[in-house]
Amino acid sequence: MKKILFLGVGLAVLALAGCNGTKPQPKPPVVATPSPPPPVQPPYQPPPTPPTLPPPEAPINWMASVQPLVNKMISASAAETNNGILLLNQVKNNTSGSISTVDATDALKEAMQSNSHFELVSESKLNEARQALGLQGDDSLISRAKAVSLARYLGAKYVVYASASGSPSLPEIMIQLLQTSTGEIVWSGQGNTQR
Repeated sequence: MKKILFLGVGLAVLALAGCNGTKPQPKPPVVATPSPPPPVQPPYQPPPTPPTLPPPEAPINWMASVQPLVNKMISASAAETNNGILLLNQVKNNTSGSISTVDATDALKEAMQSNSHFELVSESKLNEARQALGLQGDDSLISRAKAVSLARYLGAKYVVYASASGSPSLPEIMIQLLQTSTGEIVWSGQGNTQR
């Protein structure tokens, strides 16, 4: 009987070992999803042409701008000025932007030197006087009164006071000839600059 019992228990163990005890779960159905269509490529379009930049403006031709005014000044004041010593002051920038006052002053100096009516104060004397009076060479706040005082200090009879005003791209230039002893304006003229 023990053999049968062992055999029965063995069969029961084998039977139980082969069973999970749970029912097999059905697998969820596989749903086929269609793959997305490939992206549609737009037709080739060449890149737009970049905008063309306007040509750069030509620089101001200061010589062509000041020479006619200097000629008018000398012909109009020749009888009154009797070949005196002249202080040429730096052109003052009264525009709303930046201009090359050094180029403007150099052109004005060259125009004055091309005519022998006035004797210009030398650059070295002018620099010494500016230092003695505490004026800087590039003093943008120079006024007519400072220019006249500087001319008196140097012993010059006349002062050329010039300024540029208006738009910095095409300013208007004004030139005045001042008598040093009285501060009186002997001649005044203005004109547009040229490119």
